[in-house]
Amino acid sequence: MKHLLFIICYWLFACTAWAQSPKKSLHATNTNEKIIIDGKLEEREWQQAEKTTGFIQLANHPGEPSIRNTEVSILYDESAVYIGAMLYDQPDSMLKQLSARDDYSNNTDYFGVLFDTYHDKQNAAEFIVTAAGVQTDARLKADDEDFSWNTTWLSKVTVTKDGWVVEMKIPYVSLRFPANTVQQWGINFFRSIRRTREKSYWNKVEPQAVGLVNQSGILEGIHDIKEPLRLSLIPYASSYINNYNAHTDYSVNGGLDVKYGFNESFTLDMTLIPDFGQTRFDNTVLNLSPFEVKYDERRYFFTEGIDLFNKNDLFYSRRIGGSPVNMSKATDNLKTNEVITDNPVTSKLYNATKISGRNSNNLGIGFFNAVTAPTYATIKDTITGVEHSTLTNPLTNYNVLVLDQALKNNSYISFINTNVNRQKESYNANVSALLFRFADKPNKYAVEGAVDMSQLYFNPHTDVGYRYNLSLAKVSGNYTCNLRSRTISDGFNPNDAGYLDRNNYSYYIFDQNYNIYKPFGNVFRMYNSFSVDYFRIYNPGVFQKLVFDGSNTVILKNYFAYGISWEVLPIKSNDYYEPRTAGRFYKYPETYFISGFISTDYRKKFAYDINVGARLYNEKGRYYYSWSVSPRYRFNDKLSMIYSLTYENSLNNVGFVNNVHDTIYLGIRDVQTITNSLRGSYIFTNKMSLKLDVRHYWSQAQYNDFKSLNADGTLSATAYNNNHNVNFNSFNVFLMYIWQFAPGSEVSIVYQNAIFSSGSAITTNYFDNVNNTFRLPQTNSLSLKVIYYLDYQSVFPKHKGK
Repeated sequence: MKHLLFIICYWLFACTAWAQSPKKSLHATNTNEKIIIDGKLEEREWQQAEKTTGFIQLANHPGEPSIRNTEVSILYDESAVYIGAMLYDQPDSMLKQLSARDDYSNNTDYFGVLFDTYHDKQNAAEFIVTAAGVQTDARLKADDEDFSWNTTWLSKVTVTKDGWVVEMKIPYVSLRFPANTVQQWGINFFRSIRRTREKSYWNKVEPQAVGLVNQSGILEGIHDIKEPLRLSLIPYASSYINNYNAHTDYSVNGGLDVKYGFNESFTLDMTLIPDFGQTRFDNTVLNLSPFEVKYDERRYFFTEGIDLFNKNDLFYSRRIGGSPVNMSKATDNLKTNEVITDNPVTSKLYNATKISGRNSNNLGIGFFNAVTAPTYATIKDTITGVEHSTLTNPLTNYNVLVLDQALKNNSYISFINTNVNRQKESYNANVSALLFRFADKPNKYAVEGAVDMSQLYFNPHTDVGYRYNLSLAKVSGNYTCNLRSRTISDGFNPNDAGYLDRNNYSYYIFDQNYNIYKPFGNVFRMYNSFSVDYFRIYNPGVFQKLVFDGSNTVILKNYFAYGISWEVLPIKSNDYYEPRTAGRFYKYPETYFISGFISTDYRKKFAYDINVGARLYNEKGRYYYSWSVSPRYRFNDKLSMIYSLTYENSLNNVGFVNNVHDTIYLGIRDVQTITNSLRGSYIFTNKMSLKLDVRHYWSQAQYNDFKSLNADGTLSATAYNNNHNVNFNSFNVFLMYIWQFAPGSEVSIVYQNAIFSSGSAITTNYFDNVNNTFRLPQTNSLSLKVIYYLDYQSVFPKHKGK
């Protein structure tokens, strides 16, 4: 195996790579005059600045000139960089749908710029303005965009007889750059013409090449600028009215977020007395699997600017303030006359701090710390009425450290460590990982890998586990392929701070892709993939499953898209996870899956998506099918709605139900799920919007029979007949009005309604189930929150630097 890997690696890097296009360059012009951001470009400095043009299509026709001319200039002064762009077009043909901030993917044209200020060809800041004047900003890592990052900057759009004009002011306080006398930044401009679906870049971007930041041009001419004092305070005030089951309570809160740049590279973010009361409820699901469901992070402090910490799934911020580590143990020592009256499902966050940045040597450093309060369950004596508390989560400290060294050719070496330290009556956890990527100069071939180790410190022993993976890949070109392997020991557990749904396996995967980016015939683009996956169980070192899968997606020139995907498990698999008992497995039958979709052109007022899928098993009466339909309608440039209906039905599904005296029982069940959702938005202006999100999820599992699991993974008849039926409902309403009354400052009003239920009584009629759900107690919440952004440079404009 070692010799094979060496030969493959040598072949990859010995191959001849294609020559990349030369980089374009643009010279920024210094100005001492005040530039008014009015979208007119009437100042004399704009007329004298160097103009660049010659945008090249990424789509529809890669490598060809843009169908419309674009002229861009850059000015700079002691406080900011200014971008002025003239985008030639027919004003009456432009699309200008309004959207909320950070949403530029609607039916609208847009213009953007990315700055690679450290010129490491991997990290950049991106600023986008739509033809309707809506702002979007993001952090880029290679070609991954993190839209949770927000900063303050100015922009203005005007429409003229020749097209539209964009004027932008990006303050240095919103950028990080090295403390050099002469700056040389990577830069690229891009433009989207929505009605033709064209996207073009100033410096050529090749769709078959991996990475976006590395395909940028060069910005020269900026010199003798100083990093400003980056200090901002974001105080907030909020009030809540909450009602549950006819009980109403009120609260008023206040707090503060702090951002401080203590040098040209690094920023400190702190949240003091955090308030996440307006965070949306999760889209909860019925989980019958042995694996944890991973829910999205919605708390703003944990979504904003955390791209540096998102490595190898070792930091899952939902752990912070999540379920108390000993919540389920609150019942362990209950006396016969005692009951639990309160057992909190989350821990209170005291505070959180993060430090992140990248220095002039392209070393990214991130440090995160959070502290959660002790959590107690309340136990009541039913005879005396006396209550006492039991600790379910001690005072806990979370630390994350990241070192990310960017190298040439889109390569890197990274180290990450997570540490969870609990004060008492529990265990501590420590996880470390080393990650790397090395690519050849044109970034056509790459080798990637990682080594992780977890340590759980119990008293008096320590549990140690490890994970390692290696990938050899051709990453650019119409044809790409990847040979990768991963091993995760049965003791590896990063879940005190990270997320891993399962351990104890190894795999070897070879996947191939062949994509066509240039139009031919009636086809705009085509994507094809094929993969062979071989899995083994790490302990006891046996075969798990063999999988063949593939897909084909076609986008036509009228932007009607369709695709098909399939999966085959041609031999029986050994499922060591479903029995929930170490060393036991279930013989999973051969299975065949196929699915398809169609999607129509989103430029039209009415569009829709349809998906269908089916799975057949080599087992009598067992199969699965699903379908979904999602129509959308754009009433005008302000109002739009998307409805989605999904239906899933799994007949004679097999799953774990119980383990009694080492006898494992599996149930034969029918699982049916219906999800209805409605999303809508009304955008008043580019700074004021109203959003609605309604979702009803209904899932039920009805058990038809029970089997006992044999030692060889087969099933036998049994007299076991307990009631394990589940009828699960989750209903949510989220309505938010938001007004950005000043850069970084906003008022938000949120109404939320939530109903959750789970019982054993099966309801076969959908509408009866809905009526029963709405009779249940529900949570109603109305909140008002005001955030005000105070920037030191605005309060003390005469302060030029540190």
